[in-house]
Amino acid sequence: MKDIYTGQFYNRDLSWLLFNRRVINLAADSKNPLLERLNFLAIASNNLDEFYNVRIPSIENQVNLGKDGIDPKSGLTPQELLVQIHARNNKNISQQYDTLYELLSIFEERNIFTLKQYDQLTAEYQEEADQYFRHRLMPFLNVLTFDAQHSRPEIKDGAITICVRLAQAGKTSVRLIPVPPKLSRLVRLKRNERDYFTLLEDVIRNNLNQLFPDARILETLTFRLTRDKDVEMDAEMGDNDSAGTIETMERYLAARERGNTTRIEIQQQEHEFNAESRIFEQLIQQTHVRGTGVYNVPGPLDLTFLFQFSKIYSKKHTELKYPPYQSAEWSGTGSLFNYLDQQDLLIQYPYDSFNQFLLFLREAINDPNTVAIKQTIYRVADNSKVIALLKEAAAKGIHVSAIVELRARFDEEHNLDIVEELEDAGCFVYFGKENMKVHSKTCLVLKNEGDKPTGYVHIGTGNYNEKTAGQFVDLNLFSSDQRYVNDLARFFNYLETDDAEPPHYEVVTASPHRIEDMVIQNIQKVTERFIATGKGHVFLKTNALTDQEVIEAIYDAAKVGVPFRIIVRGACCLKLGICGEKENIVISSIVGELLEHNRIYAFFSDQPVQLWISSADLMTRNMDNRVELAAPILGEKVQNELLDIIELYSQDDVDGSFLNLDGRYFKRDIPSGKSAQQTFINRISDREQDEPKIEPVVSHETTEYDASLENNQQKQLRTARIINLILLIMVIILFVILLIK
Repeated sequence: MKDIYTGQFYNRDLSWLLFNRRVINLAADSKNPLLERLNFLAIASNNLDEFYNVRIPSIENQVNLGKDGIDPKSGLTPQELLVQIHARNNKNISQQYDTLYELLSIFEERNIFTLKQYDQLTAEYQEEADQYFRHRLMPFLNVLTFDAQHSRPEIKDGAITICVRLAQAGKTSVRLIPVPPKLSRLVRLKRNERDYFTLLEDVIRNNLNQLFPDARILETLTFRLTRDKDVEMDAEMGDNDSAGTIETMERYLAARERGNTTRIEIQQQEHEFNAESRIFEQLIQQTHVRGTGVYNVPGPLDLTFLFQFSKIYSKKHTELKYPPYQSAEWSGTGSLFNYLDQQDLLIQYPYDSFNQFLLFLREAINDPNTVAIKQTIYRVADNSKVIALLKEAAAKGIHVSAIVELRARFDEEHNLDIVEELEDAGCFVYFGKENMKVHSKTCLVLKNEGDKPTGYVHIGTGNYNEKTAGQFVDLNLFSSDQRYVNDLARFFNYLETDDAEPPHYEVVTASPHRIEDMVIQNIQKVTERFIATGKGHVFLKTNALTDQEVIEAIYDAAKVGVPFRIIVRGACCLKLGICGEKENIVISSIVGELLEHNRIYAFFSDQPVQLWISSADLMTRNMDNRVELAAPILGEKVQNELLDIIELYSQDDVDGSFLNLDGRYFKRDIPSGKSAQQTFINRISDREQDEPKIEPVVSHETTEYDASLENNQQKQLRTARIINLILLIMVIILFVILLIK
């Protein structure tokens, strides 16, 4: 097998599998609560599904097209890469299931619950499971014929299916039984103190004689398909023709459900799986899956069912979950807009509440001077409060422009519904730019005050989604700085106009291309100043570092000794140990209770620090093929706050795993720093107490909250006048007494 550690770069996909192993490691870490450990196993399973939906198809397409070219980063051919992926993923799966069985034994020992295979249940429990099959499950089952004489049945992506070979009336046949997706996979068999569970597919497999009473069961196989969900669209998006664009997306979604099979997972039975199985051979022939896409899984398929245990037991066993905390709410005594009139605001989800953005929108709607709200929409929550507020704004006569990205992967159908909802409410909906996803996260509020439009901006690193804002760590900048307002006005005009050229900005920058240029140019500036003064360093925090030009700029700077502190949650193609003896690069991946999602790019030298937040990862697709936004942090207060955040991340060696020269990640045996996530959680109450109190100004007296403050001010004024009058009377009395004496 070719050495995958030679060359200048690591392969993106192999590096990503190491990230998924770090997630599995969290499940194996005894310091994490038990239910959270089950969740990490489920997360790793969900991650891998998307990997085979999206990443594997592109590699297989290269093989199908006869492209035997060498990957410029890893030096591997597509065929070699598939072999390496299969080998590394098998190691992950082995570790994942070893951890699963260890955790299940702990739950059983603690008398919380027991998950058993059907044949491990007592006769009493088996009878209960059989009754469930007869009375609850059997009516939901569909039986499909699977042979060459019939059209290939539609096996949905991710569906668990039981394949059965039957002997009946001297003939053999094969049937498929999809496990009903609407039913819980956990079948509860509750008796006495402890809950007993078995899995839905196990109950079906052990009751096949009731489905086929006149046949003999020769062989069964439980499997699961993963399909290519990265199929090409048959027409370009982005011309803002609503009917045509929506029709294109609907055709695309239908085609995606018929994508090629990229993986088959086979569940091991009580005996070692027999690769000579007749139905296995037929399954491979019918699905055309590659050998590198076949996995013999040592346990239940699709571990996302483990999420259900948290729902069942998290309230009763709070000690088995991470301790709860309350995100900080806006604590200023006045309007958020009044605060922004005086200084910028930087907040970080989930330590700060998403309600602060909702407050931002609410104030815009209630302000009589608001003339327009413009916002990008990538992923929003079900029953989104953001969408509800945009609709309310349109109903009040405010011009609402929503740039909805229909190509947000796996959210396409939801976004189609959002488009209809917004258009029905009178909002103006746009679909972004041709050939490029709009991945930026920004909102612009325009007001009609004075000679030129003014307003407020929000620029973030994460989606406008109140659900994920409670789980993803993201930075958010709010400002009334006219430079941001002008730049975002240009940015939205570019998105709303089909043939507009990318504008030039005063302070922000945007991809395609310009964010990459900004990062590289700033690295080069730091390098120049470092050579001249010996001072300078670079801090980068991103979800992935795969862009070759950015990595080469880091290499060039590292060769002269520029220090780099880089935090990359997922795939990292940068390799350590190739820049010479002056190299000073520290790379870690923070994977913990919360999902690190913010992007920070900071450049330090003897000149003023350059601090940026961005929606863009340091990946070629984000640099060249998407509309992304990056904003400099300009205000002194918010700069200091971001510097503090950077310092905490730089010190984190608790949640951080560190890249070594061999391309592996390791944890420090004795951490010398602290957990950034836990520190931010602990600081929530302190930040609420320290938040500056900004009194409201007269221009916002229309809100109920401001009116009450105005009444309070009037009461305080009356009180002050009474006190002054009493003091005056006392002075007069004292003067009279002195005269009498």
